[in-house]
Amino acid sequence: MEKKLSKSSNGNGKLLSHKQYKAKGKRMRLRKLVSYGIFVLAIVISCGLTTIARGFDIPPPPQKVEFAQRTSDLMLATLFAALTQEFDETTPQNVEEGKDSISLIFNDKNKDMRLVGTLQPLEESDRPRDAFERQAHSLALAGGQAYTSVERVNGDWYYRRSIPLSNFRAECALCHTNFAPGPTNDWVGALMLRVPIDK
Repeated sequence: MEKKLSKSSNGNGKLLSHKQYKAKGKRMRLRKLVSYGIFVLAIVISCGLTTIARGFDIPPPPQKVEFAQRTSDLMLATLFAALTQEFDETTPQNVEEGKDSISLIFNDKNKDMRLVGTLQPLEESDRPRDAFERQAHSLALAGGQAYTSVERVNGDWYYRRSIPLSNFRAECALCHTNFAPGPTNDWVGALMLRVPIDK
């Protein structure tokens, strides 16, 4: 029985048997197939990552923003009720307890509600912390203008709003001794609220 020889060589000038020639062809086709598969997989992965990255930049839909806005309205009503209760119970005799109570309500660890200002008594954490708070604070002091925004903070979407604060109660001057006896129309800071928006 004769062996069939192919006309291809193995690179050394020697002729390959038909069996060797077929095996070499299979290996080459397999290499091409694997290379093509890797190429297609790389394209699919890059397209997927691009889509995911773009998804993080897409603002939340209007109905989700409206839900967050309504939540912030309830949050404001709750906080205002607590502050009003605090003011109703604050006297010259318990003003230090009142300061502690307000500080506990507006705990620095809670980033979703903050009293922001630049007038004493003041902690460093009471100052505006970011571009939103600086703009909101400026608008509050310049004439009592509220400010809202939908923006990403550390990768999460939030509905943010500010409520300008004036020296609107006589009790304000008990803690803020540099304020004129109130109530007055002097704008003194802003209440900052933020509500997470689920996408």
